[in-house]
Amino acid sequence: MRNYQRGGASSEEELLYGILDDLIDEEFKCFKRCLYNKFLKGFQPIPKSRLEKADRTDTVDQMFQSYCIYTIKVAVKALEEILRNDLVDNIPKSIKKPEGKSERDENWDIAETSRTKCKH
Repeated sequence: MRNYQRGGASSEEELLYGILDDLIDEEFKCFKRCLYNKFLKGFQPIPKSRLEKADRTDTVDQMFQSYCIYTIKVAVKALEEILRNDLVDNIPKSIKKPEGKSERDENWDIAETSRTKCKH
């Protein structure tokens, strides 16, 4: 995975930029499809219109605007959906889990009706 140094970007943003950069174009499309389909219970999908033409940088921005402290955890679930567990394994455990506890922490099931597995 590549390291990115972007002005003003948090370590989580830099990490996510690097992860998305490691996806081939077809995988990136599938990743975005996870975000605009309601694949996680308890989280609103990002509107398709915001992601359809979004590049990797725009996608990271949309994710942080939509999911805040849960962005990395949502990214992990999306990566698992597109079968890129190798990238999940590179994320430090301290970043995977947001601090504090809320109802959303208990509700990380993938919606059964919206599986978005892509074939590569």
